[in-house]
Amino acid sequence: MSNSKFNSVMRDYFSNLDNDVKRFIHSNYINSGMDYFNFMDTFLYSYGIISFNVVTNIDNNKYSSYIKFSDNNIFNETGEITIATDVSSDTAEERLANKLITLIHFSNYDDWVR
Repeated sequence: MSNSKFNSVMRDYFSNLDNDVKRFIHSNYINSGMDYFNFMDTFLYSYGIISFNVVTNIDNNKYSSYIKFSDNNIFNETGEITIATDVSSDTAEERLANKLITLIHFSNYDDWVR
């Protein structure tokens, strides 16, 4: 899977660096040399996001997306949340990106630079 929709949504979000959290994350992204999907996967791991992904349901060729949190994570979430179920790959990626954006938007800069 190319993750092109995820990357597109994240690129749009970070095109306006209008707060300290976005500037901090984006500066780390620029230095990574990765696309947004791989960068966010690696970067967020150190902040307690165990994994996130878009997976295929082989029974109906539809897609689901999820985020799995460690007990101690920057967003104070618990367990695993399903973002989308039985949708197109673009929709699953878009919803995953938008959920991460929402979590980032409501986070505090001081938590990121601990």
